[in-house]
Amino acid sequence: MTQQQTSAQVRRIRQWSPIWVVPIAAVLIGLWMLYNHYQQQGAMLTLLTANAEGIVAGKTQIKSRSVDVGQVISVELSDDLTQVIIKARMKPAITPLLNADSQFWVVKPQIGRGGVTGLNTLLSGVYIELQPGDSAQQQLEHALLDAPPIAPADAPGVRIMLSTADSGGLAAGDPVLYRGYEVGTVELSEFDLSTRRTQYQLYIREPFDVLISENVRFWRSSGFSFDISAEGLQVDVGSATTLLSGGVSFDLMQGWPAGNAVKDGTEFQLFPNKQSIQEGLYSEFVEYLLFFDESVRGLKAGAPVEYRGVRVGTVASVPFFFAIDKPFEVSLQQGIPVLIRIEAGRLYENLSLSQLREELKKAINGGMHAALKTGNLLTGALYIDLDINPDVVVDAEQQVLQQQQLALSQSAGYPMLPTERSGLSNIEQKVLMALDKINNLPVEQLLVQSEKTLQSTDALMRNAERMVAQLEALVANPQVQQLPAQLQQSLLELQRMLAGVSPGSAAYDKLNGNLQTLDQVLRELQPVLQTLNQQSNALIFAADAPTDPQPKRAKQ
Repeated sequence: MTQQQTSAQVRRIRQWSPIWVVPIAAVLIGLWMLYNHYQQQGAMLTLLTANAEGIVAGKTQIKSRSVDVGQVISVELSDDLTQVIIKARMKPAITPLLNADSQFWVVKPQIGRGGVTGLNTLLSGVYIELQPGDSAQQQLEHALLDAPPIAPADAPGVRIMLSTADSGGLAAGDPVLYRGYEVGTVELSEFDLSTRRTQYQLYIREPFDVLISENVRFWRSSGFSFDISAEGLQVDVGSATTLLSGGVSFDLMQGWPAGNAVKDGTEFQLFPNKQSIQEGLYSEFVEYLLFFDESVRGLKAGAPVEYRGVRVGTVASVPFFFAIDKPFEVSLQQGIPVLIRIEAGRLYENLSLSQLREELKKAINGGMHAALKTGNLLTGALYIDLDINPDVVVDAEQQVLQQQQLALSQSAGYPMLPTERSGLSNIEQKVLMALDKINNLPVEQLLVQSEKTLQSTDALMRNAERMVAQLEALVANPQVQQLPAQLQQSLLELQRMLAGVSPGSAAYDKLNGNLQTLDQVLRELQPVLQTLNQQSNALIFAADAPTDPQPKRAKQ
């Protein structure tokens, strides 16, 4: 029997197999889980910082008001290795809070002016704090701040800017004071390289922001400061807050109106102290160039210029070489140049510069001059004193010097004010002149002459010794010793002779009687002499009888 070969027929199964339900369901569940995962992750935040100390990917949390709102997922260096890029995944509900005004900073243990903060991070580790802003513009890239902000961006109050050429002195967190009461805080401090000035941002909280007007002035307030100058000792004691850290004070100047309120970002000038504000008010002045042929040690820029005890200006520069060629030669020949300012506001309230120039010109023609005076004996601080003395005599040499100084000041572009030496300088000059005269004395000739004089004196003394010896020999001579007895006998004879004319002797009584007789004769001759004096021919002709005296009639 032969087997018949047959082929199998393949038929495609067209019905759906239930086995595919399981993988399809798994894929759908995976896709749903992936979608739900990304939906719950929220926005990706990028933070930029220079140092990522303490920040760990997958561990460091981002918090706001102690509530977790995100987590750091990566910490990497930038391509140019200049900064650190921190990536963080935020929760979905936090995405609307990530705007242009949001601020981020690292919370870690710190010791500052406000005390010790961040102690809770010693166990849990550092975290990043989020402070949301109120801007409507979303922003997912921010700079990580080095320190926490002083106040929220939307905090009620006003923020202003201060500018100063002085570096240092203030830092973020320093207080802002109004008459000793703390009303705000210094938020930012940075140095502008383009203008070479230091910029500060101040926050004045509500309700004290109404104190900030266009006419307020700011100055640096230290805990304790003193200034010894030509005007004396000035002591400024601040509040207890500024004793350690310093701060900024502001107020209206006496007599000034408050002015209009200011907006955020208004810039003011920061003065070194309150006294410099008053000096800065005198913006209208006339400058003069002075030449002193004496030491200006102790004279500094800012020293007062006074007229008979009243301040009328300020020293601008000591010395002033900026517009003068060959300064060393000028100092040797014409004197050290000093630039001063005569400020119009110190003299009269409404005095114009043209009137001030005219008045000063008249005063200089009338003999006004400048002199250095000592303002403080302890520090040696000097000031410039102006005075008018029309009787000052200027010799020919001084006139030539003043003409040279005038030409030099005109070439520098400033009018010149004559100067003269102060009283102490004149005394010093006279002492130096006297010392020069003493130094020029012929000391060697005097010493030679003195030596010759001493030799002559020595010879004279030897001659005197020989003379004394000869005198002693003369006194020892017996004949010389008899002289006192003979001299005593002569004196006794003179005494007996004088006793003959002494009162009570006959010669004395006779002489006394003759003198009395002579006195009586002279008394009797006195009328005759008077008659001859009145009528010289009375010895020849009879003299007229004198008339009786008549009394004078009384005045009507």
